[in-house]
Amino acid sequence: MSNLTTNAQVLKEAETVKSNTFYQKMFENPAFWFSGGFILSFVLLAIYDNKLLSILVNKSFFWSIKFFGPYWQILLLLIFLISLSLAIGKTGNVILGGRDSVPEMGTFRWIFIIGATLLGGGGVFWAVAEPISHYISVPPIYDYSSNIQQQAVNALSQSFFHWGFLAWSTIGSLTAIVLMYLHYDRGLPLKPHILLYPIFGDRIFNKYIGG
Repeated sequence: MSNLTTNAQVLKEAETVKSNTFYQKMFENPAFWFSGGFILSFVLLAIYDNKLLSILVNKSFFWSIKFFGPYWQILLLLIFLISLSLAIGKTGNVILGGRDSVPEMGTFRWIFIIGATLLGGGGVFWAVAEPISHYISVPPIYDYSSNIQQQAVNALSQSFFHWGFLAWSTIGSLTAIVLMYLHYDRGLPLKPHILLYPIFGDRIFNKYIGG
């Protein structure tokens, strides 16, 4: 009986230490304070003056569209061309994780996982919501048209642009390739901030840059 009590106390103490370590690391992480401070400020401003917050959000949105909209459109197209060249060229036969690496799951299972996550989580909702959104609010790349049919075509074109080959090349291909290479071949932790490793190098492990 005493051994069971001792084991229970040891497990409880271990869980307490683990919990304290987790919260300590969380509060020491600058990303927690940056993101938490922004969210808290956003909520407080919404409570204090909802109209002011709406004006600030709309102005920020239109400013980002005006200055960064064309850049993002060109960047998407460029990433698609890079992904296409990687797939067609000699790099298409490269095995990530080493020459002797064996996939943990087959192609059939992998396709169904993608379909149930990316397409199921995003496509099912946005397949309807995004064309309607672009129909009501004309995308910056198009001018307003009094022709309802043309306006619908523009809305669908913008939606296909977001959910077609460009989206898969950006999220499903090039980003995944970089993550897999840095994690399996270079041994870096499987975290989103390692995507910045080619730019910042080991500095991404600094808590103020990599969070």
